[in-house]
This record gives sequence, C-alpha cells and structure tokens, in this order.
Amino acid sequence: MKILKNTFGKEEKLCSEKDIETLYKTGTSFLQHPLVIYYLPVAGLKQSRVLVSVPKKKFKKAVDRNLLKRRLRESYRLNKSLLNAGYHLALVYVANTLVNYQEIEKSVKAGLQKIQIKE
Repeated sequence: MKILKNTFGKEEKLCSEKDIETLYKTGTSFLQHPLVIYYLPVAGLKQSRVLVSVPKKKFKKAVDRNLLKRRLRESYRLNKSLLNAGYHLALVYVANTLVNYQEIEKSVKAGLQKIQIKE
C-alpha cells in the first residue's frame, strides 16, 4: 500500500463542476453529525478528491464559515489514510452551531471508516 503524505494539495481538491454534479446526483450520502458525507467510487483515480462545504444560509459570517472549512480540511488531511484512494467525497457541514475541532474530527473519522466498510 502506498503511504499517503499528510498534505492537502490542489490535486486532492474536487473542483470540476461536472464531477461535483455527478457526485451529488449519483453518489451515496449519509449523515454523520454534524456532517453529511457524499461519496462516489471512481475507477482509475490515484487519490481521493474532496469538496468541503459550509452553507452561507446557516453561517452568515465568512469568519465562521472559513473556521469550519479549515477544521474540516485539517481533520480530513490527518485521517485520509483510513480511506482507500479512488473516491470523490463531499463533506457538507449541516449543524446550526459551531462545533469544536474534536467533534468534527471524530465524525470525519467515523465517516471515512463507514465508507471503507460499505465498499
């Protein structure tokens, strides 16, 4: 098994509108509070690609949205080794309040393990 670097570079970000649309339409999702995690296995992908989203409707202040996105990206970066390569992922924050980093990391870990078990 290839050892993953603990980085989160451009090649790991899901940016293509076409890929994002496909993920939301045909991917599978589940609630892992405070997140909804969408995932779609993609053949021939060397490493998983991730989209991080915090809705403006729930968090009006950009400071709060950016804080939550930083926490989500960091918890994914540290725990991405739990997931095999070849997925498109979307981590969508759905709670109405700010949650501390430990709870976010716990839910990201549990979500990644759940995806690994399902596949």
